Amino acid sequence: MSTYLFTWNRARWPWTHLQDSVADVKNNGFCSESWSCGVTKKIRIGDRAFLIKLGGEPRGIVASGWVTRGVYRDRHWDKMKYAKGQAAQYVDLHWDTLLDPDVNIFPRARLGDKIYSDMCWEPRASGVRIPDEVAVQLEMDWALFLNRPFVVNDFSYADEIDVTKNYVEGAARQITVNVHERSAEARTVCINHFGLNCCACGFNFEKTYGKIGSGFIHVHHLKSLSEIGKNYRLNPIDDLRPVCPNCHAMLHRRKPAYSIDELKQAMKRKK
Repeated sequence: MSTYLFTWNRARWPWTHLQDSVADVKNNGFCSESWSCGVTKKIRIGDRAFLIKLGGEPRGIVASGWVTRGVYRDRHWDKMKYAKGQAAQYVDLHWDTLLDPDVNIFPRARLGDKIYSDMCWEPRASGVRIPDEVAVQLEMDWALFLNRPFVVNDFSYADEIDVTKNYVEGAARQITVNVHERSAEARTVCINHFGLNCCACGFNFEKTYGKIGSGFIHVHHLKSLSEIGKNYRLNPIDDLRPVCPNCHAMLHRRKPAYSIDELKQAMKRKK
């Protein structure tokens, strides 16, 4: 996954539906937008995106999100250039966070620290790649600014596990999960909404393990992946919950999986 910087200048594009988009993020966890990406052609589905407001004050980061469709060409967003027959390159985005810049903004001045010096924060066009080490720092500072957890999107473990099956030791084992369901976008929206505490037992990795546990949690699908079809549109807030690996394993001790409420009741009976 790469991280890209997109730009917005209100004087050039007024974003007349901004408040509707802000409301969509608040109500649904994300909003969908197409955005110009300049001349960049390497942006891929699943890449991370940040949006910086330039031009008049206030200036700074106002949004973060994910690429949901790679680079394509369409009519130019500038009406004068479109009238001349010019086209522009776009990507489709889901903004998982979108601030009203007149109310709140991650200020441009915060991007003057040394670690940010390798990045041009006022490019002439969108679609500039942010170096990985700078992107990590931006993610942490962005999470701190928003007073929300810094989400670790690590898929080295299987989010959906099946402990009802027996496996021959040493046998090849393949776990196939729909890309969208395992996407960093869906996890991030879920965790931004519910936090990093296990919804079943309340366990928090950072409180127990310190820094190495920061941002770590599994995400559980309330609807089994086997029950939903290819055309099912996952809603991260309605369909996902953060759970610790122990509770996640217990939820999947049967088919269909136990509900989180059933697991809570089982823990109460044990006490």
